[in-house]
Amino acid sequence: MACFCVFAGAASGTHPNFESEVRDLATALSAQGHSFIYGGGATGLMGAFSDAVIDANGQITGVIPHFLDEKEVGNTRLTTLTRTETMHERKAEMYAQADGFILLPGGLGSMDETMEVLTWLQLGLLKAPFYILNVNEYWQPLQTLFEHIIKNGFMHTRPLDYLCWAQNAGALAALIAEANERRKPA
Repeated sequence: MACFCVFAGAASGTHPNFESEVRDLATALSAQGHSFIYGGGATGLMGAFSDAVIDANGQITGVIPHFLDEKEVGNTRLTTLTRTETMHERKAEMYAQADGFILLPGGLGSMDETMEVLTWLQLGLLKAPFYILNVNEYWQPLQTLFEHIIKNGFMHTRPLDYLCWAQNAGALAALIAEANERRKPA
């Protein structure tokens, strides 16, 4: 099974179903046998996702810089919690272990990580699926922005072709399960 790098907010957001969908996704993907690596925080949707993986007896690694450990508080329940000196070291560690990426609702940190990975995918530095949990159409403005960038000739490949969008946890878990079936040898 795959190790997914998960990007999520250190806050819970304003809609209660953000957290419930994130927990449902973590439970479903853990049951499929996947492992995870993420930013290591115990708060917000990061904490909800990691706690749900742990509660489902899944494997999850956190990577958090020392200075953020004080703000986001590293989740000490994790399979492994690695502390780094910088954000760049954090991202490099997460990306190196990832077979795929999942974006959950989040803020600027999630956007930063997403844009970097999408750029690397476009440049061919990474080859991995990228899934977006678009609960309550939270990421719809991002999808519209991508279409705008393409329309105006500033995107050299079609990232929308390697992005997989889902409106809820069940649909995203099903997309990942289907992708795994296609990868199995005949």
